[in-house]
Amino acid sequence: MDISQLKLLAGRVRDLLQQSSCLVGHSQALDLIAALPGLRDWPEVVAFPERVAVCEVNTTSSSRLAYRIKKKFSLEVGSKQLLELLANARGGASAPRSLLQVWPSGPMSGVYVTTSQLAINALLQSYEDATDGGLVYAEQAASEWEGSIDLGEYGLWSSGIDRLPSGTLLVVGPVRLDQSAWNDSAGRLEMACLHALNSEHRVAVLIDTPTPDRLCEDVDLMVRSARGAESDICSVLRGVVSEDGELQAREPFVRGYPKPVVIQAPADMDAIPKLALEPLRRELSTCKSGMVLFAASKITEHTAYEQLSAALALTEQVGPAARIMLRHRGTPAKDWMVPDPIKQLPFLPSIESAYAQGYRRMLIDSHYLDGDAWLGYEDVLFIGATYGHDVSDVARQLLVRGSSHDTEAFQKIVAVLGLLQIEGENGPAVASDLFLRGGEEIGAPADWDELDGLLRSRRVICWEDELSSLLNSGEVTMGGVEAARSRSSHMTEFLARIEST
Repeated sequence: MDISQLKLLAGRVRDLLQQSSCLVGHSQALDLIAALPGLRDWPEVVAFPERVAVCEVNTTSSSRLAYRIKKKFSLEVGSKQLLELLANARGGASAPRSLLQVWPSGPMSGVYVTTSQLAINALLQSYEDATDGGLVYAEQAASEWEGSIDLGEYGLWSSGIDRLPSGTLLVVGPVRLDQSAWNDSAGRLEMACLHALNSEHRVAVLIDTPTPDRLCEDVDLMVRSARGAESDICSVLRGVVSEDGELQAREPFVRGYPKPVVIQAPADMDAIPKLALEPLRRELSTCKSGMVLFAASKITEHTAYEQLSAALALTEQVGPAARIMLRHRGTPAKDWMVPDPIKQLPFLPSIESAYAQGYRRMLIDSHYLDGDAWLGYEDVLFIGATYGHDVSDVARQLLVRGSSHDTEAFQKIVAVLGLLQIEGENGPAVASDLFLRGGEEIGAPADWDELDGLLRSRRVICWEDELSSLLNSGEVTMGGVEAARSRSSHMTEFLARIEST
């Protein structure tokens, strides 16, 4: 194929999308069609004509194009439909797939998963022995293997993979399963399945997950969510890689999640100030969904987790609780440096996984949460911990991480408790700030200033009043307040008023 032919195909794709009421400009169509040779945009097509020259119109390249259309325009176009369109545009000249097969006596083609690097290493040795040094095409998981060829920055989207002999071993990963990487990892697993389905390759995937016992179920969930209704590719989710390097079939691949674990929370409420406890208890007693935020001014490894732990006993009516892994830490042991009631909860890789397993209370570090990830769950109560003490600042931290759904997110905030922690004359002292939505409807704020006003006007407890009382009683000093002050603009205003009186 040459660049002029690729440009012709771009026109055909543009016509197809316009039939679906998706208006695509000329340059946008060119950037889309760059997916066929595995390039990012049209300037790369011009810069790398050799990639275009070896490009073939087949199921793998059309799947790349379908994926890009879905990602750019949120439009589902079947790869088979695109393949037929593109093949007809070229006079039916789609290249036949190679009939060669590597390791014909070996295990079936498909996707095999593991959480063990040792299993991947053993597989590489077995594959080399069985194929007399056959080449492996790999990501980082097999980058140190002498017989592996690096898939490079395009990874599974590299254009040459579909031209490899069927049965070739691809090694993918490590693929991280956590909330921040969930969608990207689902896309990689989807492409792994497409290569196994369309080119009959064997794909071994190394996965890093906090729940290895639910690995297959999570992988199946991710692929199905990535493909939507086109879930037939899950048929190539074949099995697992054993510790001795065998590609073992697992029948059935998905055996169902275990039932949700219900753990009785201890009734220790000491972490929530007494003045805030009863109003908060009443608000949460009938609450079944939305977001409850706890915050503290003293930043620790797990800020406000003591309050998060206490909230478990206030929300038991909602259902089973789980903790969500929002990110992979450089030091995984820190994930377990939390209060015992939280440590006992299942630690699951994503909101999607927890929901599929039946959990309806989800504990999160809200300052690491994608602002939109929790929206759309009408029967889940999210309980978040973060830093800060002013309810307006705490809520804004959550909302500012979203995209265009900040109004919806604001409407789902049920309660916010912020604690200003100060070293007092007789030990630690706390000034509380408590927002409760209550049963009344609150109009959507037009801007951040209005949001600030809405939140602060509906406070049940105000930290300014509590801090003034602490100062007047001598329990804390201005020196202690200065040492504990946060970056809140409201704190700056408060101190300015104190100094002026």
